[in-house]
Amino acid sequence: MCLNKMDESIKKTHPEKRLMKFICKNLYYLGCGQYWYESIDRSKFETKMYVLWAIITNVYLYGIIVNECLGHLRSNLTVKEKNDLIQFTCGHPAVGLKFIILFIRRDQVKYMLKRLLEGTRPIFSSLDIDKASTQKAVFYCITLVITTYSTVMLTDLEAVVAYYKEGIPIRTEVTYFPKSVDTVAAKIFRFFIELHWWFFVTIMIQVDCLCYCALVYMSFKFKALQLYFEELGKIFSNSGKRSRKEMEKEFKEAFIVGMGLHEDTLDCAKTVQSTLGAIYSIQIFESLSLIVMCLVKLVHAERNLMFLLADLSYITVMLVLTGVYMMVSGDITHEAYELSTSIFHCGWEMSNNRDIRALAVIAIQRSQVPVYMTGLGLIKLSYANFISVVRSSYSFFAVMY
Repeated sequence: MCLNKMDESIKKTHPEKRLMKFICKNLYYLGCGQYWYESIDRSKFETKMYVLWAIITNVYLYGIIVNECLGHLRSNLTVKEKNDLIQFTCGHPAVGLKFIILFIRRDQVKYMLKRLLEGTRPIFSSLDIDKASTQKAVFYCITLVITTYSTVMLTDLEAVVAYYKEGIPIRTEVTYFPKSVDTVAAKIFRFFIELHWWFFVTIMIQVDCLCYCALVYMSFKFKALQLYFEELGKIFSNSGKRSRKEMEKEFKEAFIVGMGLHEDTLDCAKTVQSTLGAIYSIQIFESLSLIVMCLVKLVHAERNLMFLLADLSYITVMLVLTGVYMMVSGDITHEAYELSTSIFHCGWEMSNNRDIRALAVIAIQRSQVPVYMTGLGLIKLSYANFISVVRSSYSFFAVMY
């Protein structure tokens, strides 16, 4: 009961924290480890049972991926199964690598989340901005959930259609074992292989949602900083009975605090990049390769309604996955750039103090340095480069054919 009341309180006062805590809790229950920065008291029995659960889920997760890779040793696959096998053995190990990187960097993730959600909050925060950032993050997460699960369901339906038309056993993931489904044990094993994709996709959604939220919150952190500087002008407009000297002193102190907030925000952006940069990189590689493979399948495979829906929905998922990373990162660059305008209009011109004017020049110059999130250490994540990634996929396909 106390926990429910606490969650409701967080929902009202800190919606960003509530959403991120929900995602971290999901990852924990799925056996991916603890990513939340606040300590949680658990008994020794609970800890041991969780370790056992995590071992089981990860052996299941990566064991089936290895089984998929071994599927290339089979010689009795149909054309459709061969195409699916190539596609999945490229995509699934790449996504599995994202999970491994996130787990290895779990301490960095905790530190990043604490800085994002708690860092400068005691100094300045805006509930309206928190709500707006949460709404935007939820929109991106829901979009990912809908497109991803739609693709999984359409692929399952395509497998059912192939079973009735061609007699191919119902399968979405092509594996080495079992080679047939004649025995009860093989059918049970096959069921867990089919379940694996849903389990795998669920973890993928949580990992990508965590990254989406971190990037959205980062862009709104710059937005909150803009609001801070815009409100500095009220010091001179709401003068009351204070003298000019007192107002200038208050403005100077508040301006210096704002400069400190800006430096902290820039450092926080570097923390987000260093923690999640490898995941962006894997996503770009994965999207490029899988979009090309989907286009190749459109050329070679037998075309029917279910196949087209499944293949196009798969392409849509790749575009959504990469597009959100690119667009939200582009928002970070944009909001960081807009900060210079907010500093310029903060009211420094109403002061005759040379120190304040000198500080304003330094702050404006500092805010005009571009802030970029990058993938593969080279590609700047932005709206323009998202179009470039999509075009390069199509260009590579055009060169092949």
